Parts: sequence; C-alpha cells; structure tokens
Amino acid sequence: METWATKEGFFKCPVPRERKTVPGLGDIWIYGLTNAEKDDYEDKVISVRAGSRQVKLKNARAVLMSLVVFDKNGKRMFGEADIGRLLLVPAFVTDPVLDIARRLSGMRTGEEEELVKNSAGPGDEESGSGSESPKPGDGR
Repeated sequence: METWATKEGFFKCPVPRERKTVPGLGDIWIYGLTNAEKDDYEDKVISVRAGSRQVKLKNARAVLMSLVVFDKNGKRMFGEADIGRLLLVPAFVTDPVLDIARRLSGMRTGEEEELVKNSAGPGDEESGSGSESPKPGDGR
C-alpha cells in the first residue's frame, strides 16, 4: 500500500529532541534545528562579501550550543549573550551534545568543514576559522 505525504503532514512534523545526561551536570534536552534556525545558524557562521563566502568557525560550536540546548521545561538554556562563555566550556562536554544536535538537525558529519572547503576561493589563505582560543576571564 502506497502512502503519500501531504502538505499538512510537513507542517505538523515535530522538531526532534533527545534527552541527554551530561556527566557531572545533569540532564538536558537537545533539539534539532528547524529550517529557520538552521538558516540563522549558517547566517552566523558564514559571511558573504563581494560574492565570496567566508566561514567563521571560530564561534560555530558555541552558536550551535545556544540554539539546541533546552532545560527540563523546554526553554532554551543559552542565549546569544552566553556565546562568549560557551567558548570556554571544555569540548569533551560540548562535542557529544553537538553530535546529537547535528544528527537531529539532519546535518551531515563534517558539514561545517565542508562549508569551509567550499567557501575558500582561489588564493584564499584564510578560511575564517581562526585558531586563537579565548582565555578564561577575557570577557568574551
């Protein structure tokens, strides 16, 4: 028996979420991104100047964390003002969360790195990824 999708079916799709225990911290909800949120995320990590794209991966993990982590009541845990502080959270804490978020959002493994590769034009030395990491207490 064939089943055909409907327009209303698309509009009723729930945003996927997954509960995760962060060792030493407790439980969080990780939500997948909607189309609007994924566009917002990509807009924050990609800039277009005079026809060339530059990927700004410097804050990409922190920006994604701010969009996908929710508390027990379904309220976003972090806001844009928290991005600087999220940069200081150890990667061993955030990477498993981000792996789940990428899966729930339909992002392919290495999608950010692919954006960097596809954004570099001929003669581009800098992809905008930055290698400087913030130091605790630097006010970011």
